[in-house]
Amino acid sequence: MQVWRIEDVAARRAGNPKAAYSLNRMQTWTNGLAASKTPTFAASDSDRTVGAKMQPFQDWNFMVGTELTRSSGESRFLSSKAMWESSWSQDVKRLGGVEIGLSTAGSIDNAQTDYFQSLSGRLNVPLDLPLSAWETKLRFSPNVSMDVSNGALSSSLTSEFLGQTVLGSDAAFQSTLNVSVGYNLTPDMRPAGLAKLELRVSPKL
Repeated sequence: MQVWRIEDVAARRAGNPKAAYSLNRMQTWTNGLAASKTPTFAASDSDRTVGAKMQPFQDWNFMVGTELTRSSGESRFLSSKAMWESSWSQDVKRLGGVEIGLSTAGSIDNAQTDYFQSLSGRLNVPLDLPLSAWETKLRFSPNVSMDVSNGALSSSLTSEFLGQTVLGSDAAFQSTLNVSVGYNLTPDMRPAGLAKLELRVSPKL
């Protein structure tokens, strides 16, 4: 028969890890809540919004949140929206580092009884071009979205050539130059050209 002493039980309890809580996986935002001299019951010219979004599971890239908006004017209508989003990506080494990604996002709005859902894909194909100090790739991004309020179903395909190079780097900051050129295709519209030039300076944390 195994005998337990009170000292052994106390030692086991002291050794158990305590539950830890963290808000690192939570995002909050506001709009129109700045301090104002306007009287409390006077109509405001701008909507006021409070929102929060969190990632409930650390191992899953899934986020869920809500947003409350109080409309401007005399009606002062309060609307709420529930939202969710998730994404997944994978590098396929046997195909030369091709990256495949999927993402989805949706929302329900009680003010307009609106349900919106979108599904997007991403295919990055690295290019081995003789451009020193430049990292280049092709990106294909299909997208499908559905809006139940008006029964609209839309789709598009974006094709881009992307280039990135590091302009400078020190102990605190790194500056990179991003260039993208491409076009966007939709079933009911003519192709639209895309071009972007971005200079990004980011701290090394």
